[in-house]
Parts: sequence; structure tokens; C-alpha cells
Amino acid sequence: MLNTWRLQLLVQFETLGTMHRVAEVMYISTATVSQQLNLLEKETNTILFEKIGRRVQLTHAGRALVEQVKPVLNQLELIKNSLSDTSDVIQGTVRIASFSSALRAIVIPAVSKLSKRFPQLQIRLSEMEPDGSLPALDSHQFDLAVVAYFEKPHSLKQNDRRLIKLGTDRLMVLVGDENPLIEHPHVSIDELIEENWVIEPDGTYLSEYTKNLCRTAGFQPNVMNIFQSYSSIQTVVAQNLAIGILPKLAVTEQVDGVHLLNLQPELTRHIYLVARRSQATLRSIQIVTEAINEQSRHVFTDH
Repeated sequence: MLNTWRLQLLVQFETLGTMHRVAEVMYISTATVSQQLNLLEKETNTILFEKIGRRVQLTHAGRALVEQVKPVLNQLELIKNSLSDTSDVIQGTVRIASFSSALRAIVIPAVSKLSKRFPQLQIRLSEMEPDGSLPALDSHQFDLAVVAYFEKPHSLKQNDRRLIKLGTDRLMVLVGDENPLIEHPHVSIDELIEENWVIEPDGTYLSEYTKNLCRTAGFQPNVMNIFQSYSSIQTVVAQNLAIGILPKLAVTEQVDGVHLLNLQPELTRHIYLVARRSQATLRSIQIVTEAINEQSRHVFTDH
């Protein structure tokens, strides 16, 4: 019989790409990961890994085994949950990954309310971009993921995922008091060609999307400032040093001197709560899901 923990390590490797990262996530040593995966190769009598240059990657057989293993691990999780979810007390640990603005406006307020109602329920939060949180959810690093996309990604819907749409959000242009654009409630992306910009770091979903918008309009944005913090982005805009683009959800506390202009044509993003189907009947997951859903209704009603 194959060792399920070793199969879990294999799935983690497929998601994370290195044994070092698997070791970090699973709180074990890299040597232990390597040893256990070597044992898995012996158990399966199959070459699962190959060395390409200085990197180790899955072979075709390794990737095929991962695809076979994922639904099995989900089914085992479902059985485990059905056996353990018998207490009248809501307890256990729920791990949630969320992108920044939803974490601040939706997830943290929901968790705050739950902590008072269910003190034995532990909820662990991580800030993570959607492109990272979904694979982490699939490989059982998290139990829930809050994600957002400006287009509906084909990869989001999968048989082993359960989706709840929390709401829609739209992009806003942020300008300072001295910017003549404040006279126009609606602006198009090509009206921003001469502006200095502030954006999030390269590789973040919003940063890449914003730069692609500019390129599609025929120009490269003149990026003068790169900040991770939404408050820092608003501060530099308030000082008339740059303009920026943020989702409305990210501007929960507007800084004095910052004006929000509607982008035309309107660009909206869709926000989802994603869970593995094998977790759907677990009461702790249901309770957290409902709390996030309820907080989302308040947020988007006031939006």
C-alpha cells in the first residue's frame, strides 16, 4: 500500500517546484522530503524525478501519478472529515489564503466575529496572490482561498473545487488635487499616457494587469514609484507625485487629497471564495464560509 503522506509530499512538490519549499510548508527538513520521495519511487517502482541542469523536476510518470493521486487524497480527506466532525463543539483549524484588499475588508472582519462566537476554532490567515493561493489550496496547504480575476479564468472551475461568488469590484483611477483630470468623473486609459505612475511590485496580479492595459492602449506607463502598501500608494497620489489604479475594495479608507475617478470603459473584477469539495460538508468550513459570505454582502452593499 502506498504511503499517503509521501503522496502528499509529491503533490506539494508539483505545486511548489522545489524540495526546499515543500520542507518549509510541511515544517520538516529538506533531507526528510528527499528521503521520503526516494522511498516513494521505490514503493511505486517508478522514476518520478529527473535532474535537468541543477533543478529537479517531475518526470512524465511523476506528473501522471500526481493527477491520479489528487482525487484520492481529496476522497481520503472527505472520509476523515466525516469521521471527525461529530462533536457538538465547533473546533479545529481553518487555513485561509486571500489577496490583500479582500483580506482587510472581508476576511479579517469575518474572522474577528467568529473568534468571539467559537473560541475553540483556530483560523490562520495568509496574504497571497490568487495565482499562488489556488495551487496552494489544491495541494492542501489551505482550506479556503479568496481570489479575484478581471476576466473569468477557465482554470478556476474544476470538479474538485467549490466556488462561491462574493461580489464584483471595479477599477478606479486615483489622482491628486492638482491633477486637471479631477474635472472629469470618467477617464479612459489613453488619457493617462503623460502621467507619472505608482504601481505595485512586478509580478503582482494588479501590477501586470495595469501595465497590460497601458500597453494595449499603445504606451508604456512611466512608473516613478513602486509600493506594496495601498496607503503608501494613496499618499504619493495625494502629494501629486503620481497617479495610480486600484480596485475600489482596496480604498477602504480614502486619504485626503485623493480623488477616485471612474475608468471608462468600466473594468470589473470577480471575487470568489474557493474550497475543496472534500471540505464542503465540514462544519467549521461551512461556518467560516457563511461568515465570509455575510461580510461580503455588507461590503458590496455599501460599495
